[in-house]
Amino acid sequence: MDPNSRDTQPDQIKMDPNSRGPRPDPTPAKKPTPGLGLKPGVQIADDSIAKAPRGSLYQRDDEVTKRWGKGRGRGRGDQSNGVGRGVGQSSPDTFPPREQPRSNPSMPVRSSNDQSNHGRASTIPRVPSSGQNGQQSRGAKGGKGDAPNRKRPINNGAAQRNANTIGMRAQWITWPSICLRLKGLPATTTTYDLWSLFERFGSLVSIELFDRNGVRDGGGRLRFTPPPKSRFWNDVMNLTIQGQQVKVTAELQQYQAEPIVQAPNGRMNQPSLSLTMKELQFGMLARENATMALKTVENNTTGEYTLTADFKQNCIEIVFACDMKDPRREDPGISHPSPVGRFECIQQYKANISFAHLKKLVFVDIDEDNWALVIPLSSPPVFYKETDRAVSHSTHRNTWNARDVWNRTVDITYDTAWLKDDPVTLRKASQFIDIGRWTIYRLVFSKSALADWDKIKLGLCDFNINVDDTTLKEFPQISARPLKMWDILEPQLINSSGPSDNLALLTNTEDVYLPYVVRYQLEVCISQGVLNEFDITSEFLHKLADLSNGRTNRRDRANDLLTYIAEPPSGWRIEDQEKLDPKRIYDPMSIFEDKKATSHYPEVSIPEHCQWIRKVVVTPTTMYLSSPLAEPSNRVLRQFAHYGDRFLRVQFTDEKTKGRIFPAPGSDQENALFNRVHRTLLNGIQIGGLHFQYLATGNSQFRENSAYFFAPTEHLTCDNIRNWMGDVNHIRVVAKHASRLGQCFSTTKAPKTSPIGQNIVHIKDIEHNDWCFTDGVGKIAPERAKFLAKSLDNTHKDYSFVPSVFQFRLGGSKGILVQWPDVPFNELHLRPSQNKFVSLSKGLEVIQASRYSVATLNRQTILILSCLGVPNFVFENMLKKQVRDYNNAMQDPQVATRLLSKFLDQNGVTTAIAQAIADGFMETKEPFVMAILQVWYAWSMRLLRDKARIVVEQSAFVFGCVDETRTLRGYYESPEPAEKKKDRNSLPQIFLQVPKMGMKPGQRAEYSVITGICVVGRNPSLHPGDIRVVEAVDVPGLRHLRDVVVFPAVGDRDIPSMCSGGDLDGDDFFVIWDSRLIPPEWNFPPMVHEAPESKALDRDVRVTDLISFFVRYMKNDSLSTIAHAHVAKCDSLLNGPKDEQCIELAHLHSNAVDYPKTGQEAHLKPSLRPKKFPHFMEKPPNKTYKSKKILGRLYDLVAKMSFNPNLDGPFDERILRRYKLDGKTLEAMRLVKRQHDKAMKQIMNQHEIETEFEVWSTFVLTRPRVGTDYKRQEKMEPVITNHKERFRSACMKVAGSTETDMLYRVVAAAYYVTWEEVQVVQAQAKMGKIAQGSLPRERMPFISFPWIFDHELGRIARSEAEYELEEMPKPVMASNAEKENDDAKFERLEKSAVVIEKGGEIYDEDHPPKEKALETDMATTQPTEVELMTDEEIVEVEEEEETGLDALARLGE
Repeated sequence: MDPNSRDTQPDQIKMDPNSRGPRPDPTPAKKPTPGLGLKPGVQIADDSIAKAPRGSLYQRDDEVTKRWGKGRGRGRGDQSNGVGRGVGQSSPDTFPPREQPRSNPSMPVRSSNDQSNHGRASTIPRVPSSGQNGQQSRGAKGGKGDAPNRKRPINNGAAQRNANTIGMRAQWITWPSICLRLKGLPATTTTYDLWSLFERFGSLVSIELFDRNGVRDGGGRLRFTPPPKSRFWNDVMNLTIQGQQVKVTAELQQYQAEPIVQAPNGRMNQPSLSLTMKELQFGMLARENATMALKTVENNTTGEYTLTADFKQNCIEIVFACDMKDPRREDPGISHPSPVGRFECIQQYKANISFAHLKKLVFVDIDEDNWALVIPLSSPPVFYKETDRAVSHSTHRNTWNARDVWNRTVDITYDTAWLKDDPVTLRKASQFIDIGRWTIYRLVFSKSALADWDKIKLGLCDFNINVDDTTLKEFPQISARPLKMWDILEPQLINSSGPSDNLALLTNTEDVYLPYVVRYQLEVCISQGVLNEFDITSEFLHKLADLSNGRTNRRDRANDLLTYIAEPPSGWRIEDQEKLDPKRIYDPMSIFEDKKATSHYPEVSIPEHCQWIRKVVVTPTTMYLSSPLAEPSNRVLRQFAHYGDRFLRVQFTDEKTKGRIFPAPGSDQENALFNRVHRTLLNGIQIGGLHFQYLATGNSQFRENSAYFFAPTEHLTCDNIRNWMGDVNHIRVVAKHASRLGQCFSTTKAPKTSPIGQNIVHIKDIEHNDWCFTDGVGKIAPERAKFLAKSLDNTHKDYSFVPSVFQFRLGGSKGILVQWPDVPFNELHLRPSQNKFVSLSKGLEVIQASRYSVATLNRQTILILSCLGVPNFVFENMLKKQVRDYNNAMQDPQVATRLLSKFLDQNGVTTAIAQAIADGFMETKEPFVMAILQVWYAWSMRLLRDKARIVVEQSAFVFGCVDETRTLRGYYESPEPAEKKKDRNSLPQIFLQVPKMGMKPGQRAEYSVITGICVVGRNPSLHPGDIRVVEAVDVPGLRHLRDVVVFPAVGDRDIPSMCSGGDLDGDDFFVIWDSRLIPPEWNFPPMVHEAPESKALDRDVRVTDLISFFVRYMKNDSLSTIAHAHVAKCDSLLNGPKDEQCIELAHLHSNAVDYPKTGQEAHLKPSLRPKKFPHFMEKPPNKTYKSKKILGRLYDLVAKMSFNPNLDGPFDERILRRYKLDGKTLEAMRLVKRQHDKAMKQIMNQHEIETEFEVWSTFVLTRPRVGTDYKRQEKMEPVITNHKERFRSACMKVAGSTETDMLYRVVAAAYYVTWEEVQVVQAQAKMGKIAQGSLPRERMPFISFPWIFDHELGRIARSEAEYELEEMPKPVMASNAEKENDDAKFERLEKSAVVIEKGGEIYDEDHPPKEKALETDMATTQPTEVELMTDEEIVEVEEEEETGLDALARLGE
């Protein structure tokens, strides 16, 4: 058979004539009749793409050509318009498509004039095959039926003579699916080859090609669901594959029934159940119990309309078809150069809704024939678009599945190319269905489907998904209202001069102008689902404008009002449990009657090294805006602080239920997501009338998929800012160019400038054999270091010990500054390796100072040490002892204190907890201390189980620097084999001075110099040579250096570069001197890694180049994939990390680490991808095996741990009885606590943390949706530090003095009001207002407020003075009136220099109020005491008071 004859007789199979097997009908299959809008003979070329401007990377989302990386392009036809498009066709400057393998003539390669059916197979009406009664045969999960009008071969008895069907002949045709095992396939066979040969015989849903160690073994497997109508295969078949005749054997495999799915409650369910819909409506809730349809899709066209409950995948799938009509047919005013109707088609879509996304469903009985199911979602599900099967294959994959025909989509619109030049906005134009905003789905079914629905309902209930039954009268469908809001806020310019002018002018009377801050906050409320644009009327907007125009005291009251309703509620109400959307405000006008809303003052005071930042999260289908949040600042934000409102931090994520956008190298299924990111970066974002443009990306932001945007002004543009940041035009490697710009966005603090000026002295690097021993190391004077420490830390610490090292930024320089006595005060010594570019910024900025913590093992280091000879029982014994100690620590204060004092963390939290235990709070079961102890326990145990994070007591985790005295012995290569080199005198030397072990809490640290054999390394360590054996020695000339490991400056190669390619610009190193962990094999040859050569442009780098690299990195970053593959391979291969495959993966990992700087992605070969994973990696069961090696054994030793704090413990009587507190102090502290709790809630929401205890301790248990939790504890430290500083300052102002007695009374008052709030909630539970035992965590009040003074609380508790109260005080309930104006009062409190308390007034001594303006602010009502044992005495006092608006007006006078 001529392989080139496939165009006339595709996919013919030749059988051995002697086998008397079946032979397909030689008549070629008929092409399907063109569907709606499909005209035979239409040319494939697309002018809208071909004419795209140079530099544009935009294409239609469904053109899945390879744009973001290397590989083979699918070359599919455009599925949104039914017209095939050329392979890899793209606009100029787009990324090249993946080339079709020319050696494979069976793969479809179409030119722009190809009229083949491959490009539109899934976008035209399908003609039912014979014998199917006009119904399509479709397999599970998108499997399609037979091709139209194709005849199947009849089995003329061959099956009776086929040995592998004996005993199965009568059964296989009744099975749900069959599998055929193939042997004898050529090594170059692709999944497309097999699909093109066999897809005509039935619903082929999966193909698998077998290989061994990356080499095809000639085997494969086909699965048909349902089975073919008749048998078409034989023992031996002569097939034509890629132009050559081959004999292939086929064997029918015994059917294995799909297992029944067990629900969480133990009930068994079918894997999936489906219903056929009559129509599907997209819309919103018009009110709590009514829907409003904004688009209806009826089941009256060709396509599938089903709802499937998949209990195996824990999701609901809604499959539907859209008849795409050109919108210009209804609105001729729409202008676009493409021909009208050119892309009209019927397109199949699918929405995937995870069970975790579902809270409640509503069954609506419509009439005697129909019923509806309402699915309300708080955020969009994941949407897919069906593509042509013929182009859904990849030569790089050994598998194909029917799911591969479903590609992600971000829009349901007539033609996505219409959007290519539009900025991203909350209001999406030209949408057939706005899938990002219309998240209420109403599915209509026939009553005949009720029996199947009952089965689905029962299964959903097993997964805790409730279904409410109601009627159409109780849950009606409301007619769609016109959307006016955007037109009122963004009126169209009127250019006509005809009679319609008067009408247009009349329309313009509704136009409303809102300032940017108000517009932004309004869009925050809409994006978060608090308000819906369909509910917003002209009256509401006018009211907002009037409120904004009446601004007082430099405050915009409309902005404050919207900020209040956008904040998540701090309390919890039981009635919200029953609501479909608890946060939704259906009547926006009602907020003007809310006293709390109208009197709200957002936070205005933040630490000086923080700034207010607006953040936007862009998802595939919509975007979410956040109210301004206080974040640590950086150089750019400080320099342009006056333009703070115009900066935007943008993060790109998948839908809320998915988390991050995972890289997809070599795949096209996610390309729509990356197109969306690219369009946002290229065209910008429009919010509140401002157009934000891409500015730059910080280095840490790269891995978080985020960037900074800026809205240019007439005098300041993004180019101006980038030019100010530094001169980087000489850097023509795009990745390095982006990295240098990102250097300016490092989170830093700007210390006070030197009082006698600053002089930069340039000194030489120490280099040898092309290795730099001083890469990133500079020098600073000890007195200047002390000056820096004082100006950076305002907690009044003892500065007798000053950090030895500071990680810094200075203009275009970076690295560390190390104390050396020979440096004058006003000099900074910098080296060439630290100077990256020239910048206008000349101020010194500090990222962090050196500090000590113990080191921990992890999975990578355990694997390396194990392969170097450390016995496995050492790790097991260490882990068992640590688990025992943790368990004992929860019961024994002495054990807890010992562990916490030894297992020091970088943030000093363990020291603080140990001190609290020493103060007796564990013995009294104080609830906050016990909760912090529990979160430390849960965090430590989770890390033990998930990461094998074993704490090593005899260790340090510190910065690295260099020995400027050149005293330490360096590393020298030896001609002897590595395994024979165990001469201690030849080991390289280090110097390390750290605090002594076993210091008691509060005791001044004493330091000791470590001596002896150690191992040193850096995380992550993947290569056996990444961990080095060294000798620690004492050098008197280095004793001024503490909490830092000093490396030699001599030798053949520097030590840091051997440790996973490290340097000394701020890298952390672990040093371990525990003799049990010193490996018998010393100094395995270090990895010599040659990074891929960076490709430089032949011109200056443009912004479009930076944007392209950002998207390329998102798509092709394979760092985590390679790291996971390395762990799996090390576990499965005999030689572990020493195996050649693992060594290759270690090199690949280094390439992936360098990707942000080199721009060269690391490609993971199929042979290096594990097929099975060890059980400790917690992969799906079908990809998991039971590991018997060290990591599997360690994993099995640790039980899974959860954090459930017990807050029922008694508050400490020693503090509650210590002072007799006056009412005014308590009232003021209630005010500060409410503000503290609000700020704490914002931190939790911003960083997606569940409890205040995780925030306070920085022991965060929840994983971030984007990025990794690596260094999350380090990132949270400045956040909680700033929070504590702010509220400590506020409390000190209430005290009016830092004198011990006055301050301690305020601290005790903070403790009292916290206890009081808890007592009230517990009393309400006892009275029956809240069901006991079911109080949700959200309902419990925050209790961390007084612990911003943890040291002072300990002093109060341990005081030997007499108690001022003879018995425990009684709790008091704060009145509503007391709470109404506390935002304004707290703002004034923070602004005050000294607070004076007179008659309940709080004001600045230098600016007393006029006519006692605050008399009603603080002195409102008398508190009401509460006896917990007498339910009737719990009364909440409410008094009428002037409205918040009146109070605000008076404050502005």
